[in-house]
Amino acid sequence: MQPVPRQEIHQRISRFQVQLAVHQLDGAFILQNADLFYFSGTIQSSVLFVPAHGDPILMVQKNLKRAELESALKNIIPVKNKNKVPQILNDFGFNRLERSGLEMDVLPANLYLWFQQSFPQCSWRDVSNIIRRLRMVKSDYEIAQIKKATAVLHKGLTELKSVIREGITELEIDGHLAMIARREGHMGTLRMRGWNQEMTYAHVLAGDSGATVSLLNSPHGGTGNTPAMAQGAGFRKISRNEPIGVDYGVAINGYVGDQFRTYVIGTLSDPLKRAHACSQEILTLLVEKSRPGISCAELYATAAQKAKREGLEDFFMGHGEGQVKFIGHGIGLEIDEYPIISGRFDGGLENGMVLALEPKFVFPQKGVVGLEDDYLMTSEGLKRLTLTDQSLIQI
Repeated sequence: MQPVPRQEIHQRISRFQVQLAVHQLDGAFILQNADLFYFSGTIQSSVLFVPAHGDPILMVQKNLKRAELESALKNIIPVKNKNKVPQILNDFGFNRLERSGLEMDVLPANLYLWFQQSFPQCSWRDVSNIIRRLRMVKSDYEIAQIKKATAVLHKGLTELKSVIREGITELEIDGHLAMIARREGHMGTLRMRGWNQEMTYAHVLAGDSGATVSLLNSPHGGTGNTPAMAQGAGFRKISRNEPIGVDYGVAINGYVGDQFRTYVIGTLSDPLKRAHACSQEILTLLVEKSRPGISCAELYATAAQKAKREGLEDFFMGHGEGQVKFIGHGIGLEIDEYPIISGRFDGGLENGMVLALEPKFVFPQKGVVGLEDDYLMTSEGLKRLTLTDQSLIQI
């Protein structure tokens, strides 16, 4: 059990308070688990108030003792229910909030209405974009946690070579990946911010499963083993000479590592081999081109143009309705963080960003091939954090 260092929390609060002041807000209420953990170091059931000036107040419904052990904040106050929040703020001198922030991208409507009713004099602003952009740039502590996650990914993807065999099911491989992840310290879940987006720790997709479209905002989905999840591994058995796409995610101390590799028992057809080689070439191009300040739109265009030159644009990052318009994304406490390496994302790369770059190709009835690796943006360029060899893995 490793608590977030006190100095780390204080630096995050300070950076947020600067932005609150810039946007002329009295403060902001934080309730969503990933943001709550980021600013307080705990996910115990709480309402966190961060004023533009002064010390934050963590109002804890359950469990107070654990919150006190886990959080480095000074003001940790028990509260029976959220109806006591206005009185507690008043006790701390915050008796007249006029402009405050909420995480409106994730906050349930009934909670938003409760804030309106409980603070009738206050006008509300969405601070989710401010928070997500603050979280884009990682500290040394955060980078260290992601490196721990990538080390676990490497163990899992390496051990998998002795697990995959003809006749084994996707779900059995998935189970081995789960065992390895938990054995090495994976916290047991991966967080996603997107509405109704859910993520398992792995997608194991053999042959045509890799071309099965799902609800997930991803180039691949898989059948899953139930309509209640509708993604990931299913009961399909592994055969020779077909691509086995493995998308593996692990979170250590909250922080995510994300990696994809393509396996095959035997050999792949020449078109699939050529597509996998194109994935490698796209990654090389992106690494060569990336530097602080380059726009995400330019990077996406570089990848898409390469796929088009190779005659693979119809299969690039999905096929048909499953095709997505990004080539990578930030990772951290959530697996779908900013920046998004897409033509539609406003912004560029900065030192300290950690990106998952994932050039993949999806072929109907045949499956998915490609790569995904995690990189740290530095002043010298992208530094790869994931450890597994980028070649096609033949069993």
